Amino acid sequence: MNLVRFENPRYNVNRTLVDELFNNFLKNDYQENYVSNGGISPATNVFETEKEFKVEVLLPGFVKEDLQLNVHKNVLTVKVEKEEKENDEAYKFAHREFSAKSFEKKYRLPKSVDAEKISAKFENGILVIELLKKEEALEKEPIEIKVS
Repeated sequence: MNLVRFENPRYNVNRTLVDELFNNFLKNDYQENYVSNGGISPATNVFETEKEFKVEVLLPGFVKEDLQLNVHKNVLTVKVEKEEKENDEAYKFAHREFSAKSFEKKYRLPKSVDAEKISAKFENGILVIELLKKEEALEKEPIEIKVS
C-alpha cells in the first residue's frame, strides 16, 4: 500500500484565507515594528541587552554578496536579491519545498538606537545585526539626591 499526500487546491485557498484572517486579527505590538516584508519573511530573532539590540535573520542559501542593508528615517531595511537559475530542461521538479527567493524586510528602529553605529556580519547563513544604543539611552546607576 502506498501513502499518498492528499492536496485539494480548493482547501489550500481556504486555509490561506483563514490563516491570513487570524494572523491579522491576532497581531501584537511586536509585529507592528515590521513595516513590510513583501510576503516572504525569514525567521528572525531579536535580543535586547543593556547596551544594544541584536537582530538575527536566518538566510540559508544566500551569500554575503546577495545582502543589502540600509537605514533611512529610522527604518532598517534588509534586502536580499537572488536571481533564480533557470531549470535544466532535462530535470523537472517532481516535488519542491524550498527555494532561495529575493525579499525585503523593514524594521522600525527605536529612538534609542544610534544609526551611525550599526554593524552587521554574515556567517553560516545567519545575518547578525548589532544596533548600539545611544549613550543617553543607557541605564545608568541611580544618583542619590540629598534632601536638605
